[in-house]
Amino acid sequence: MGNSHGHKSSSRGRNGSEIVDDGPQPDPRAQSASILKLFEKLELTADEGNTHPGELSRKTFENAFHGPLHKFGKLMYKQMLSQTGQVDRDRITREAFVAAGTAIVSKFSVADQRKYYFKLFSGGKDYLTKEDALQMVHVSYMLMVSVSKITYNHDDRDIKVFEGMVTSMFGIEERLNCTELEAWLATNCPNMFSGVHNWVCTVLNGSNLPSEMEARTAHVPQLENFICGQHCLSLGMAWALASVLPNCYTHIAQASQVPGSLSPNQKNPLITSYHLLLSMNWLPRVQSWSLLYSSERDGLSKNRFVHHVMSYHGPVLLLLSFEGGNQYCLALDVPLKEGIQKYGGKDCRLIQLLPVYRVKQAGAKLVMWNTTSRNCTKGLLIGQDGKPLVLRVDEDFDRIYHYDVPCAFHRMEVWGCGGDEVKQAQIKQKQWEARDTERQRTRKLRLEDDWRENPDKQILEWGGVRTGSSYLANR
Repeated sequence: MGNSHGHKSSSRGRNGSEIVDDGPQPDPRAQSASILKLFEKLELTADEGNTHPGELSRKTFENAFHGPLHKFGKLMYKQMLSQTGQVDRDRITREAFVAAGTAIVSKFSVADQRKYYFKLFSGGKDYLTKEDALQMVHVSYMLMVSVSKITYNHDDRDIKVFEGMVTSMFGIEERLNCTELEAWLATNCPNMFSGVHNWVCTVLNGSNLPSEMEARTAHVPQLENFICGQHCLSLGMAWALASVLPNCYTHIAQASQVPGSLSPNQKNPLITSYHLLLSMNWLPRVQSWSLLYSSERDGLSKNRFVHHVMSYHGPVLLLLSFEGGNQYCLALDVPLKEGIQKYGGKDCRLIQLLPVYRVKQAGAKLVMWNTTSRNCTKGLLIGQDGKPLVLRVDEDFDRIYHYDVPCAFHRMEVWGCGGDEVKQAQIKQKQWEARDTERQRTRKLRLEDDWRENPDKQILEWGGVRTGSSYLANR
């Protein structure tokens, strides 16, 4: 980015996933002009007419937010008004609106964003209730969907995941303060508010009404399977995973690869902070995930699993669904392989999605898959040395063990996260294997048809065994 406009730096959450820390500094005049233009567009939507020129009523602002986002509009108005010191006022002046909007889009650090949106979703309180938290998670997901220009669809599976996140946050407590939320986010969902802040900045900096944001959404064919319920992995689950997984699974572009980004020697006074935020749309990046294996489609079988997965040389996600409403995701940053040693790099994760959402284990040497050695437990073993063995799938895929408790195994899916190049390499490998198998079959048929050219015939004769034509010729 241009040196005069700051820089992008990043930090990592406790789980190692990259989070945005600073963005480029916006041009204050262009920023204020955009927010002022939004104020004027909102004024024109007033049902009661512009009886107070230069002021915007609470009703007019809230009515710009439709459907599930209406409550978010109420919270946002209250939060913007609180910055004027007049929380209970039913109108906000043009100057106060611009000042509040400028303050929002100027929050570049993740820490500042978390504190701001904690206050917003708590309604100004010093704590979140479970109802507040569920709304916070749900709205965060919807706004990421909106800013990613994807059509929102309600899915009961997503609501279960969001409820599981709230259960994980609160435990046995009834309230959650900001410090406790930040601690939970750092481990389990460091980028939860990236979609919220992205959406808000896009509205304010781009002078877009919320309804205009909705009009830009479209069906994305690559994500339709997540939405229609054909797979274990729903779109809400994909959002939760994409917001916590390291970059090797989501292929986050570096600053130089972001469309519209500048080289260090270039300067552009029109660059604003939201350009970088647009590069942090995690959700669209799951379009590159490709389904390698599905027990619903291919059968719950070790042989079918091996056939569809072993030739894929990239990071993978294993979705495991079993008795008790449990669903786990194993994120493996290296290709799946057989052996008697635990393996996996620093970006491996074991994440429980249901009934409680949480990162269970993270780091290297998380997995072992033994199908041959009798000296070690056979099957797929998931859990680091020195920590509990969380999951074990027996060698025939008949049963799964959850902390050594046997459970009925319901479904399994494997998603490749290596992008198009890795997927195309797998397709070429399978095509080569198919051609080689056909060559071997054809060669075998030819040798059976012409026994005289079969090398086995010569070996037998060296051993003194008479064969076919040699035996007949000597009679």
